[in-house]
Amino acid sequence: MPTTNIDSRLMSFGELLTGNNSYTVPSFQRDYSWTEAQVEQMWNDITETLDDARSEHFMGAVVVNNSKKPELMLIDGQQRVTSISILMCVLRDIAKEKGDEQLAQTISNKYLGSLNLRTRKIESKLVLNERNNQFYQENIIETKGLELLRNLSRNKKLEKSNRLILDSYLLLYQKVKNRIDKKGEFVEALIELEECIRDKMVSILISVADEANSYLIFETLNDRGLDLSVADLLKNYLFSRGSDRIKEIQKKWEEINLLADSFELTKFIRYYWLSKYGSVTEKELYRKIATELRNSSQIFDFVNQLRESVEIYGAFENSQSQVWDSYNSDLKKNIELLGLFKVSQCYSVLLSAKECLREDLFAKTLRMIVILSFRYNVICGFNPNKLESAYSKTAKYIREQQPNTVKAIFEQLKEFYINDREFEKFFIEKSIAASNAKLARYILSEINSYYTSSKELVANPNATELNLEHILPQKQSDQWLLEFSNSEPNQYIYRLGNMTLLDSSVNRKVGNTSFKAKCDAAFSSSKLEVTKEILNYSVWGPTQIEDRQKKMAKAACQIWRLNY
Repeated sequence: MPTTNIDSRLMSFGELLTGNNSYTVPSFQRDYSWTEAQVEQMWNDITETLDDARSEHFMGAVVVNNSKKPELMLIDGQQRVTSISILMCVLRDIAKEKGDEQLAQTISNKYLGSLNLRTRKIESKLVLNERNNQFYQENIIETKGLELLRNLSRNKKLEKSNRLILDSYLLLYQKVKNRIDKKGEFVEALIELEECIRDKMVSILISVADEANSYLIFETLNDRGLDLSVADLLKNYLFSRGSDRIKEIQKKWEEINLLADSFELTKFIRYYWLSKYGSVTEKELYRKIATELRNSSQIFDFVNQLRESVEIYGAFENSQSQVWDSYNSDLKKNIELLGLFKVSQCYSVLLSAKECLREDLFAKTLRMIVILSFRYNVICGFNPNKLESAYSKTAKYIREQQPNTVKAIFEQLKEFYINDREFEKFFIEKSIAASNAKLARYILSEINSYYTSSKELVANPNATELNLEHILPQKQSDQWLLEFSNSEPNQYIYRLGNMTLLDSSVNRKVGNTSFKAKCDAAFSSSKLEVTKEILNYSVWGPTQIEDRQKKMAKAACQIWRLNY
């Protein structure tokens, strides 16, 4: 029967990796996530310890479950252990490239694993989780060669966490090569790095035989200041209380992790909580859930609900998700607009609406949220925090009351629907930065459709088809400044009234020519009303920009409107 005793001791990474133990990252643990900045910091810690002749450098704690010793389950510290192992692969590979097979083999046997004489493959001392392990074993543990790895890095379909593994290898490879060039002697450079890691990079190894205790230790370490996400903490709390349902909970969590690859898991869990239970900040989330969920049945139900919701949440950031297959193109366009508007506070309402309402009512609710967001967030730029609380209350209202009209849902949010007078005032003054060109194209496209009562000419404001044209150019010649004698032209460049849409082939030709030349060469031949209207002006200056934007603002009040 396993003991619950906890053993902790300070040991070097040499002791950690060179013994008979092997390390396995559980399948439900998060993927490899270290970025260039974190790998570079590790490298700096190693080289500064070496160059400054320090006696040691503490790299943090490693928590393992040793109930199946010598196979240790890595509960915390897998990012550091994996990154050190990648560095050891780099040292091995460079030794091999330089023709020192003995050094390469020694590093491999001590730190990476032993060669299976039957398969002629290395049996690795470190096994990563399900998503990362095959890539790690086939491309890092097994020597592929630098050029093959560089070619692999150009593969755009490479999974995110596997790309991070590859990026870490390539970064460390270059760091080691640069150090060798500086030292001038590759053997000495490699050996001193190996010795530094072996003897001077130290960690506290915390070994626990009981699985639940190992997760509680993980939580305690976070209270002492380790940089762990709320999702990491929450996972370990849920596992520590999983009791007889631990395997089911772990399986569900693993599925959630896989589906949450393209977005932040903590954010999803918080919006789910906002959707079902009420307002909570990210800082409060862990304690709130830990207070509410106390036994294995509650925890399983919660994780099961998260699993059911995670695909819907992910679909809010992907208009091509199969979740939307039964809906029309208008709904998919509205999903895309959430991303364009950079709004996510509404996800709590949308989660409730998708899970509790008819498809047609969900689509209407989504459209209502899009218009409300355009007025409140995009044009007026008001504080989104107030809106988040209202969204959470509305999400709970949808779950509890099951309303059958979008008007009833709107009533919960109507104080955040900006009235025409205020919306028009903000629109008249609106500027759109160059980095938000897609948003400007969308607004102009919608205004053009309103002017023509048709969407045929500008159905998709795509940059490859239609370019955003600044009538007053971003770089002006002196002739442009005649109309701006009393005004700073740069204040007007990014005003919506100074923007229009042009066919991309025409846009390249007009350049920074005069206003008259632009009218003759481009605007006069355009089929778009939003561009043709510019011909009504004989000159172009502040008065004309403001006049045109006032007309746009009147149109905007009708386009982005809710008639409830």
